[in-house]
Amino acid sequence: MVTLERGNEVRVYRLDTTATQWQAPETLLSGFAAAIGSGIERLHFVRDVNGDGFDDLILPDSDRLALYLATAEGFLPPLRIDTQVRLNTTLFSPDLERRIGQALRIPPLQLRDVNGDLAADLIVDTDERLAVFLADPTAANYFSPEPSFELDRLAIEESLGEFDIETLDFANLTGVLALTHEELLEDIDGDGIEDLLLREGGKVSVFPGTLTGIDVSTPNQVLRSGGNVLTTFLHDEDGDGTKDLWLWRVEPISVGDIFVWLALSGSISVEAFVYRNQGDAFARRPARKISVALKFPSVIRLASSLRQIADEARSTAEKTDTLSGSAQLDGQEQDVTRDDLMLLAGSRLSLFLNVIEAAPAPTFLGALGYSPDRDDYSIDLKAVVDAAMISSNPLDGITTPPSLDIDLPAPASSGGLVSARINQDNRDDIFVFTAMTPDAIEGILLLSD
Repeated sequence: MVTLERGNEVRVYRLDTTATQWQAPETLLSGFAAAIGSGIERLHFVRDVNGDGFDDLILPDSDRLALYLATAEGFLPPLRIDTQVRLNTTLFSPDLERRIGQALRIPPLQLRDVNGDLAADLIVDTDERLAVFLADPTAANYFSPEPSFELDRLAIEESLGEFDIETLDFANLTGVLALTHEELLEDIDGDGIEDLLLREGGKVSVFPGTLTGIDVSTPNQVLRSGGNVLTTFLHDEDGDGTKDLWLWRVEPISVGDIFVWLALSGSISVEAFVYRNQGDAFARRPARKISVALKFPSVIRLASSLRQIADEARSTAEKTDTLSGSAQLDGQEQDVTRDDLMLLAGSRLSLFLNVIEAAPAPTFLGALGYSPDRDDYSIDLKAVVDAAMISSNPLDGITTPPSLDIDLPAPASSGGLVSARINQDNRDDIFVFTAMTPDAIEGILLLSD
């Protein structure tokens, strides 16, 4: 367990050799000043940012972040980054991992080579902006205090305009998609340097990347699409090794359509237009169109089915005192494609080994059953809802007895069941939270042996 204490010290608490109690804390880092609130809160300040297997530290530093990259010998001098650190206040929460009081939120950070110089660059991705700090291994600070380039998302939203009910087109409610935007940072032209694709409504702009960054004021290509553009993404459609542009549009939906769908079934048409990558730019016209029909029952019937699912889930939760979860408890290499089931009923924990089939690897547009040779698809929303109404009994389909039963000293009247790897033996350990009160969370730790 790693803690940030008093805003000036990072300490680690380790289990002893018997795994029955915590050893005296060890100081990992000290002599800094991190602005944190009072009390005990969960803060995700320990992350392997650069993927080297060592956990790094991300600490609040006034209105900036201080990034301490870890090595085998310790921590490097801090890299200070200008970004937004949010302070949230929560007065009450019934959750097991409840957070009461003021809590800091550290935005997502990524380290990867953006400009193709083999040095990991820093990407700060927040709701307000997308900022990239290009690395300079020869510089004293490694990263400059200011981003090498950034995209102001707030300015984009201001230029697109705000939603106004008085100007809403009731014959085309999906026209509000013209107010949406998205940004993709990927290598488009295949030169090993990431480029920026910006969608603003139906306008798609491509900004080329260079060794020194991206000039976000001058795109090298602008594509415009009519209709209601839903989203865009990049994927190699023709198998030539370059990423093609997929632009998705949805048909106009009117208020009249919604009133009809209250009583009758309906369908919404969604289309994808594929613009082939020609190396230095995308083709001006789409080479392929894919159509998807989203079919659904009447809104009244759909709402009734969803309410039935919610009622059944609520009734099941009130009638049962069981908790379940999946884990990897045996650590056998031949069983990595199958998970184990944990079932807690009262004061008995039952473990079923290798009874859960691992989910298949995701495929491109797998939910559609996508094929390069097929252009027309449909999704039956009623079938999706019916599938959700299948019994949620974790023992459905399991005919074998439990591999192990463990009797606990106390029933878990209100708590949780969590698996995690604590003692690094390639097996999951089990936390059984037996009770949750306003003063404490009580539980039992079962270590694998």
